[in-house]
Amino acid sequence: MNLKSLRLFRLIVLHGSLASAAERLHLSQSAASRLISLLEDEIHLKLFTRARRRLLLTPEGELFFQEAEQILMGVDEIPRIAEDIRSKNREKFTLVTSVPLGTCLVSPAISDMRRQDPDFDCRIHIEGRFEIENKVARRRYNLGLISLPISNAIVELHVEPVLQVRMEALLPRQHALASREAIRAEDLLDQPIVSLQPHQLWRRRLDDIYATAGAKPRISIETTSTLMVQQLVRDNNGISIMDRTCARLLPTDSVVFRPITPERWVTYACIFPPSGRPPLVDLFLDCLRAYVRRLCREDAEAAPSFRLLKPEEST
Repeated sequence: MNLKSLRLFRLIVLHGSLASAAERLHLSQSAASRLISLLEDEIHLKLFTRARRRLLLTPEGELFFQEAEQILMGVDEIPRIAEDIRSKNREKFTLVTSVPLGTCLVSPAISDMRRQDPDFDCRIHIEGRFEIENKVARRRYNLGLISLPISNAIVELHVEPVLQVRMEALLPRQHALASREAIRAEDLLDQPIVSLQPHQLWRRRLDDIYATAGAKPRISIETTSTLMVQQLVRDNNGISIMDRTCARLLPTDSVVFRPITPERWVTYACIFPPSGRPPLVDLFLDCLRAYVRRLCREDAEAAPSFRLLKPEEST
């Protein structure tokens, strides 16, 4: 398969124009059109339809683009991989995770790592959970940090549970429920809820809590971002359900966490490619666990919400 045809295909999708894509690859429009025709013939799929001089993806084209994009991203990584190989004098640590876990767990753990061993290069990538699983499976990262269960990986991954974190209600400090030590699912039935969208994992967890009370949440605002959920709660748009890996609150913060009863816990784990893990991964895990222990010592209110797990423990 011609790699240039795949790159041309991607540029057409991104720019919506054969002419624009051809110009970027220094091709004539006729040559670009032939490349796309050859690609369609080779894979036996119709990738585009024409509408008002624009090329639009067919449903098959959309699915093909999702897979081809992963291949091209891997090809684009080749110069960096070669540079890594040439620079063997420094250890490389690569990690992929989500924004909340990155800010609340990974960043302080990396800070501890660098104090102990400053002479390593670190690359942290932020992705959705599907891409976290698949990119670790493709050996593009030393490890991923993610909540369990694993469901989408293209190959079997090694999974090491690290900690469990209790699910809690996030609500404005002045909210009537904030004075309670714990909040029941029944207490939430009439509350406006700020939530992620239905296909996202935290939304499913929220729905499960309401299901125990035989009800559905009264969703006031939906968003795709956990950080946006936090800000919307801070601005008194409702309350939400998450855990303390999603938000690092200061004592002066305008929002607070309150535990949900009966207790529900989320398990977080490091995932590794089948080829195993380099020594820096063990240092990261040691620093991550040390950070959680330090957090629990320094914040008595947060301490009951964390359970560190031994490597052999599971969900």
